[in-house]
Amino acid sequence: MKIVENKTAGKTVRVNPRFPESTAKRLKEASAIRGQSVAAFILETVSRETERVLAEERYWNMSAQAAETIQKMLAKPPAINAAAKKAAKDLAAHVRIRS
Repeated sequence: MKIVENKTAGKTVRVNPRFPESTAKRLKEASAIRGQSVAAFILETVSRETERVLAEERYWNMSAQAAETIQKMLAKPPAINAAAKKAAKDLAAHVRIRS
């Protein structure tokens, strides 16, 4: 990868992916629909997917210790107290069950 200095965005890295011809044609078509260059379209799309994958990994996956803690909590839930009953009643006032 070649590193290029960009005064507004800092250092950038040149990546030269190779695509099957059919994919390249679809990228060109999609970028034209968006009014972007192919490079800008690829950068936008890859950046968005990268953030989605990283967010999914950070927020939806958990450590083995966290999973074990949750399993223990589910296996032995706390007793229902007055506060829990009130919360359930308050929630029920805002929930409509469809049949």
